[in-house]
Amino acid sequence: MDSGFDRKKIDEKKKRGIWFTLAAGSFLMVVMLSSWWLQKRSKDTTEEAVYGVSKLYLEELTRQKANQFTDIADSQIQQLTVTIRAIKKSDMISTKAMQNFIGQMKKNNEFDFLAMIDEEGRVYTEESSYLAASKLSILDVEVLESEMSFHQNIDGRSLILITIPVENCFLENRRIIAAAVGMDAAAIADHLFLNEHTGRSFNNVIMPDGRYVIRTAHIHIEEDDNLFSALEQDAHFENGTSIARWKEELKAGQQGIAVYELQGLLHYTYYMPIRDTGWFITTTLHYDLISKNVDIIRKTLTQNGMIQLALILFVLFVLFIIYLAMQKRNEYLRFEKLQAEKVSQAKSIFLSNMSHDIRTPMNAIIGFTNLAVKNAEDADKTRDYLEKILASSNHLLALINDVLEMSRIESGKIHLEETECNISDILKGLDSMIRGQAQSKQLNLHMDASGVGDQDVYCDKLRINQVLLNLLSNAVKFTPAGGEIFVTVRQLTNGPDIQKGCGTYEIRVKDTGIGMSREFALKVFHPFEREKSSTVSGIQGTGLGMSIAKSIIELMEGTIEVVTAPGKGTEFIVTVNLRIQEKQENVAETALPHKIHEKAEEDKFNFSGRRILLVEDNELNSEIATEILTEAGFEIEEAKDGAVAVEMVSRSAPGYYDLILMDIQMPCMNGYEATKAIRALENRDVAGIPIIAMTANAFEEDRQAAFQAGMDGHLAKPMDTEKLFAALAKVFQSISFQKIE
Repeated sequence: MDSGFDRKKIDEKKKRGIWFTLAAGSFLMVVMLSSWWLQKRSKDTTEEAVYGVSKLYLEELTRQKANQFTDIADSQIQQLTVTIRAIKKSDMISTKAMQNFIGQMKKNNEFDFLAMIDEEGRVYTEESSYLAASKLSILDVEVLESEMSFHQNIDGRSLILITIPVENCFLENRRIIAAAVGMDAAAIADHLFLNEHTGRSFNNVIMPDGRYVIRTAHIHIEEDDNLFSALEQDAHFENGTSIARWKEELKAGQQGIAVYELQGLLHYTYYMPIRDTGWFITTTLHYDLISKNVDIIRKTLTQNGMIQLALILFVLFVLFIIYLAMQKRNEYLRFEKLQAEKVSQAKSIFLSNMSHDIRTPMNAIIGFTNLAVKNAEDADKTRDYLEKILASSNHLLALINDVLEMSRIESGKIHLEETECNISDILKGLDSMIRGQAQSKQLNLHMDASGVGDQDVYCDKLRINQVLLNLLSNAVKFTPAGGEIFVTVRQLTNGPDIQKGCGTYEIRVKDTGIGMSREFALKVFHPFEREKSSTVSGIQGTGLGMSIAKSIIELMEGTIEVVTAPGKGTEFIVTVNLRIQEKQENVAETALPHKIHEKAEEDKFNFSGRRILLVEDNELNSEIATEILTEAGFEIEEAKDGAVAVEMVSRSAPGYYDLILMDIQMPCMNGYEATKAIRALENRDVAGIPIIAMTANAFEEDRQAAFQAGMDGHLAKPMDTEKLFAALAKVFQSISFQKIE
């Protein structure tokens, strides 16, 4: 179920990763397309704006220049009209007089050119007279109204002539029909138009066919008398404009704009008719003159647009991150919900199993207690009932110890304490603890450490013993009479992840028992798991031993495996890395034989006449301990509190008390404080009295706390009389009162 759930989570993560990649790719694609579209749109908009602004600007500028040109022409006409009036009033009796008068009027009015024309087509200037046909192209001798014409190379200059009719004016019996004033085209170009000597903006005056009236020098257009001829060779028209359209609009007397590329530069030329002339004034600007400022605007707009886009994308990104965070949080909450449901289910299973496993021995205890009360007169039945009550009580105690041990492992309160150990000594200790159970079931127990080269190591002896005792206890339980149990330890030479100064040790616990099914072997290390079979159901067990063993081995960074089959026995394989002591004892002395024989039973110790101070605040516990110890020959004195015990010991003579059994949790002064107070007494003989903790605080840290407080031993409640008497015997046999393990 867990692996399926994990696989589902992995699949979901892969899907989320794919969707995230697609979303990120789409997001980047949107960003790139948005940036490209924004830049293109900005460029297109800028070009449209440049075109529109340029057209409006050039139209207004061209109109102003056309008006200025017309104003100059009107001014010249007005001055010429005044001059004609003056001529009429003057007495011009000869050609010489006419020329002098013309010279005077030219000077006074600052005319570039001034002439009078008679009915025969003769032109009179200040210096000479000649026929108009030789120098001037006046269409009609009869000038009916003012008109403007362009003439080149008159007196070495290009002149624009304005001719107006004259009435009632005679010279030597010849009628003067017109007066002409000339404006220097180059002077008009210098003073009136846009020529800044940069070649990037200029004005021209052209005729409808493209011939120049006034030409401003332009570096991009070849020298030519006709603007259209020059543009037809090199210009490329854009924005829907063309030279043909330009010509048509000039013929129709319309204004407009032409856009063309010339020598790599974009030009805008606006053309507009000049009033009363038939000519057109053109204003030309290079694109970069306007685009510079517009480009600044465009760049600013683009930058602002990019900033806005970046802000929008940032907001979208933040929203996307928030969305992912919410998704992750929802997933986490969903996972927490599933975990909570699993924990709740596990708790329900745990409570159900606990209820069953606790009620089973409790039912036996209560039931057999009732039977013992009813059959108190029958000694044999009562003894049988009491023995069964004792067995059920021991099973209940083992269950409680395992549950507490499992809880401490899961809460991380178990810590390994490495001490100097010997592999053979560990096996000897196991042999002494388990051989009696094996022999009672007629089992052969074999222990072999011959495959170990480095016997002396550093390890947590208590935890190693706990694991191996669990494995051996199961082997004894599930192996029928006549079976065999093998414990083999060997040192591997090529262990995985072995470090310098360490050795890899493999411990195999094998039996010839009933074995396990393949299905149950997969979950043998799960808490409260017991195989449901007729063979196993009659055997008591907590279902926590294997789970505890696996947790301890994993805490030691080792592995535990099981090889089994129904009816073919079971083998547990434990592999751990242990630090090797630098100094090794003689292997020949410490190596175990292939088979360890049962140790000879030690002689019983005589406790008669020994006086014990029992420090216990619980009356029932005190009564039980007093009864047991009194039957063993001890004299008992009681103290209900640690403070009372300190007072009694301080008033006693050296040797009066042989030993103190000290409870831990007591009012006023607990057992640790009382022990420290006794050890601090001035009378060192009294202060050195042996003290053994006898307490329900049964964990390893409680045992260490007892030693740190100055106690000599630690016994856990409920009281095991065999362990109690063995501990007391060792204390009394010891001379130095060393700490009891």
